[in-house]
Amino acid sequence: MAHLPNFIQKLIDEFDKLPGIGPKTASRLVFDLLHRKEDIKSLADNLNIAFQQIHLCPKCFNLSDDGLCKICSNPNRNKKIIAVVAHNQDVEALEKTGNFQGTYHLLNGLLSPLEGITPDKLKINELEKHIQEDSAEEIILVFDQSMEGEATTIYLSKHLKKYPLKISRLARGIPMGANIEYTDEVTLSSALENRKEI
Repeated sequence: MAHLPNFIQKLIDEFDKLPGIGPKTASRLVFDLLHRKEDIKSLADNLNIAFQQIHLCPKCFNLSDDGLCKICSNPNRNKKIIAVVAHNQDVEALEKTGNFQGTYHLLNGLLSPLEGITPDKLKINELEKHIQEDSAEEIILVFDQSMEGEATTIYLSKHLKKYPLKISRLARGIPMGANIEYTDEVTLSSALENRKEI
């Protein structure tokens, strides 16, 4: 768009880099913001604060703005149970359930040899240190239901066998609202395997 001022095109290009936002949405967001000067200032100020203050928690590698993250520094969390996740968004999803009172460890990705993500690229050594420091008793592997998630689950379950730990994974099954006839075989098999007594 050669007719746009440079700064607007640069803003559109920056928004376009965000996941799930294409050029049209990026353009719409930028033009909407440009009509709300106070919101632009607030967004810019908060992004600047985030840029200056956000770092990784030295224990679990979640985002933090002050030493240990709020979860690792919370004395009411059960340090004996660690949910191992791939990304920050996974922590948020689990926290929204209100059902998990343990701590987390972020690998910062999943194994994907085709993309060059091998075990040495993930926070696996740091996970072992975390397990030892907290004398963890259970590790819950919480990964996407994908080839990468499955590969990471298999690798870690074998790799962590040397520790006296219970290693578990989330139950897999049929989501609410799904019809049995349209459910794929892998999900249906998993639901059958992970059935619970009622």
